[in-house]
Amino acid sequence: MNNRKEESPNPASNMEQSEADAELTQEQIEAIAKLESLGYKKIGHYDDKMRFGTNIPTGSNRIFDVEVEHLQFAASNVEDYREHQEYKGIMNRDGTYAEFMINYSSPHIPAGRAVEQNHWSYQASDCDHVFNPWTIRSGAREYSTGFHIRSPKKDACIELSEISPVSHFATPTGSTWWPEDYTEYTLKVWINSSGATEVNARKAQQIAHSVLFELDAKQGVQFSLISQGPTRVNVNRMKRSTDPQSISFPSTVVPREVAALFSFAGEASENPPFAFLSYYQVLEYYMPLVARRDALRRVRREIRDFSFDVSDDASVLRVLNTVERSKGVSEEEALKILIRDCVRVDRLTEFFQASEVAHHFSKNGPVAGVPTINTSSTSEALSTQVARRTYALRNRIVHAKDDPRYAATPQLLPRSAEANSLGPDIRLARFLALEAVIDNQD
Repeated sequence: MNNRKEESPNPASNMEQSEADAELTQEQIEAIAKLESLGYKKIGHYDDKMRFGTNIPTGSNRIFDVEVEHLQFAASNVEDYREHQEYKGIMNRDGTYAEFMINYSSPHIPAGRAVEQNHWSYQASDCDHVFNPWTIRSGAREYSTGFHIRSPKKDACIELSEISPVSHFATPTGSTWWPEDYTEYTLKVWINSSGATEVNARKAQQIAHSVLFELDAKQGVQFSLISQGPTRVNVNRMKRSTDPQSISFPSTVVPREVAALFSFAGEASENPPFAFLSYYQVLEYYMPLVARRDALRRVRREIRDFSFDVSDDASVLRVLNTVERSKGVSEEEALKILIRDCVRVDRLTEFFQASEVAHHFSKNGPVAGVPTINTSSTSEALSTQVARRTYALRNRIVHAKDDPRYAATPQLLPRSAEANSLGPDIRLARFLALEAVIDNQD
């Protein structure tokens, strides 16, 4: 089959197109019935395509078209695949095949259009996979879309091509409806492996990341995998009121640096690690101020001690030792001092009262490699627990995985499942930042 597409600068939808007169075969009718029993609703039959809609518990409302000739294959195979846990897409039962939805760096160009705007040059593979790309004809230029390549060791294949019929059905978080001439493309990975399912899945994912990295590094073409689940994090638990908003002249004096960081954290709600680090940087701004204030308090306490004698060397040395200890305070210790001195205990306890928050910070929470928080603990103050966790999470975000100092806590990667679950930690960092601002008003 010689697929051919005409490039259209201004694609328009054709939703009013009348249904085709061609009758469906009995096998196709049975395939539709099975798909509808799985939660997919037939909307219409347009030429050689069947339009479906979804509204299933694990996904969202979608509309998509599937070639009529692919209905039986989709119905027979859809239950043999499951959603990828970390990225939008599907994988088979043993993890040797994965299909990933992709995103393009420009918000104004959908990924499918970007794929078709590129002419891909590659060495044809000698594998058994059938690759039948679209041919784009734009003026005098004619070229094929996508690519199919095989690894030098012949143990893996990568393909960028039109979304598979199964992926339309098995990916509840797939795309919404696009204009009629729009084709969605996915990145497909096959591996030859007899390993465990999770090992295979990680290998397929690593290959997908690698090919997209090289497209960016070598050609400057920036595609990415799409994180599973919502990436936008609500950094503020306050409910929006329908009552008129009370506005008054600001009574809080906020340094320019703090205001900029706090504002950026809200803008970075689609990048949870960035949002967390922005609030953490607010804490960093106040750490030296609070540590210096704590040092002065300790020095004054030594001087005011009734046993202090300026002519006694031991008394003077106690003051000097206090100063030296203050100069050698680590960042984690400085954070402990800040939370201890600036954050109100009752407000901190109140923060953890919500049941979903308590679960997030427990040992069964979604973020690994950081201390848990137990509000009932009698061995460690709540402020200390919060400081330890906040600092450890900061390290997981900013430190490289191969740093031996942080070998036990690998880097927390953007767009990962852990990153997408950072909401409560981000709200905690925001709360701590606000408390620091309040406590440091003149």
